Amino acid sequence: MKVNVVLFATLERYQPDGAGGRHARTFELPEGTTIANVITTLGLPDEPRLIFVNSRHADGADALHDGDRLAIFPPVAGG
Repeated sequence: MKVNVVLFATLERYQPDGAGGRHARTFELPEGTTIANVITTLGLPDEPRLIFVNSRHADGADALHDGDRLAIFPPVAGG
């Protein structure tokens, strides 16, 4: 299955092949792949994060499906 993955802010540097930026990358993944599997594969830091699939809040245990768009944001802080 094909899934588009986009990483934001400080996570951009974890895009494969050193290709940073907020451009989605298409990944060919086996059926049943979870968000947590993608996070591990990309080597993202173990910290809180905001995760959305197709613009809806998601959890790391959620399975991805063909054509999904996975967006991952680092923790948000502000004042």
